[in-house]
Amino acid sequence: MREPPTAVFAEQDEIAVAAIWTLRKTQIPVPERVSVLGFDDQPIADWFDLSTVAQSPADIGREAGELALCLINDPDADHKRHIVLPTHVIPRATTAPPPQEEREG
Repeated sequence: MREPPTAVFAEQDEIAVAAIWTLRKTQIPVPERVSVLGFDDQPIADWFDLSTVAQSPADIGREAGELALCLINDPDADHKRHIVLPTHVIPRATTAPPPQEEREG
């Protein structure tokens, strides 16, 4: 690629670990050349020292339950209601600032 990416964000920690394995197999160093960030903070993220985005399963379950009860108790309730819950990044060993030459380019 003319301008290769400096980071990869995977929708699941398991996919992020597979991406790291593939990058390293092709001799692309993580995180020195490409940072990798997963999502969900599964145990595999800790095992592989993977940077990840964490969310609260308890909060998700509580909000889903409340939404379901609302829809059951009020058939006219907003069926398109959208809820955004907080997340936070857990930095570990798979992310770093982009390489210097990438920032200047």
